[in-house]
Amino acid sequence: MSIEKAAARGVVWNLVTGLGARVVSLVGTLVLTRFIAPAEYGEVSAALICIQTANVLTFFAFGQYLIAFRSKPSVVSQAAVLHFGLGVLAMAVVYSLRGQLGEFVEAPQMGRYIGGLAIAHLLDRARSMPERLLVRELRFRDVAIINSIGEVTFTAVALSAASRYGGYAIVIAGLVRSTTTFLLFVRKVPRSEWLSFAGADWREARKMLAYGTPILFVALCERASSSWDNVLMLRMFGPSLMGCYALSYSLAETPVIYVAERMGDVLMPAFSKMDPKDRPGAVVRAAALMSLVVAPLGVGLGSIAPTLVHAFFDKRWAEMAGILTVLSCMTIFQPASWPAGAYLEAERKPRLVLIASVARAIALLSGVAVLGKLGGPVWACVGVGIGFTVYTVSIVGLAALVTPLPVGRYFISVMRPLLACAPMFLSVLALRQFLAPMHIPAGVQLALEIVLGGVVYVLGLFVFARPNVHELIGLVRDRRGPAPSA
Repeated sequence: MSIEKAAARGVVWNLVTGLGARVVSLVGTLVLTRFIAPAEYGEVSAALICIQTANVLTFFAFGQYLIAFRSKPSVVSQAAVLHFGLGVLAMAVVYSLRGQLGEFVEAPQMGRYIGGLAIAHLLDRARSMPERLLVRELRFRDVAIINSIGEVTFTAVALSAASRYGGYAIVIAGLVRSTTTFLLFVRKVPRSEWLSFAGADWREARKMLAYGTPILFVALCERASSSWDNVLMLRMFGPSLMGCYALSYSLAETPVIYVAERMGDVLMPAFSKMDPKDRPGAVVRAAALMSLVVAPLGVGLGSIAPTLVHAFFDKRWAEMAGILTVLSCMTIFQPASWPAGAYLEAERKPRLVLIASVARAIALLSGVAVLGKLGGPVWACVGVGIGFTVYTVSIVGLAALVTPLPVGRYFISVMRPLLACAPMFLSVLALRQFLAPMHIPAGVQLALEIVLGGVVYVLGLFVFARPNVHELIGLVRDRRGPAPSA
């Protein structure tokens, strides 16, 4: 099987299993909001941000190193020990400072959630090297199934515990999910391939740290872009509004995490195995297909957001409507950059990814802070879109400077589906205005908006994005076998 076919098959498995798990997770989230108030949800989110930030500060991309250099088992074992040991150190520091961190982010009750979340994180670290080995061998099916089992387990446990434990239900569910996925990944990979430590190789360790340090700063910038804005919202508007913002961001990222990110997980390993001359064309095709799939999900979610919030959330979460509309439309710019970023990593140029990541973090956090002060929570969300746009333009431009990437074709391929989304958004907005005086039940109105938006988008594709559609059809035919000749 060719590398492109293996990558395509990996994308399909990631998408199918990821979407199935996300549907279950979304239903679970909607039920959880009946038991967890926005302020409590905001405190759990703040605790998770502290854990994730500490993780990033000790993240040296050992997994990427193993993929890029096809490392032998002794090196994998050393990477596993280093990765877990740094995680233990990071979690110990966060736990000891949980009170001070709560005061800093103005969520003093946050510290009660730190201990359980830290243990869950260490379990995730322990399983990371076996997972990366499966990715290196393009065994995306196994990875997708295990991660989906983890998500479904999380939802089931959280729902069963929410009525009794409130915010602690999220922590308990995280522990069960991390334990489950750890056991499944360890079972899939023989211990001799990732845990046969034969002594320290300091030369190899220095190479891993040198490779991973720029990626660490990239990951830190990504964490700043995706989490520290929550802290700004918490300090500017309080835990209740921050809870609405955090949940809205989580919903808005659904197309990013469970569709684009599943596709993105395949890119770097696939690009690293390709012949260098074949990579630029593959990068453009990946960007075109990713935009075709992700753009309507993000813009579509933004268009139906007011009706969705009215149909599924109680009055405590009413402020989500405007926030979700803006964030859903803004986050669609995020995955447009991933093929170019994966391309630079495969070309072993992580420092360029770092430059673009720094620009994004500065633009996003500045935009959220300034626009939030001037216009309130909804305008603060526009700052998220500014940050992602800056990053996409920067990383594609930098990739074009040092590789043969055709930047014009790249942006044209990404923009076509976005143009097709414009009539979809406007048609849903017009339908909502038309139905407003009729007082139709929210669930029925939501269904009508989804159907209309889907139909208009498909029609728009054949007007604005016909080449992207042909690319997708060609990929499907290639998976089924050679198409009949004209």
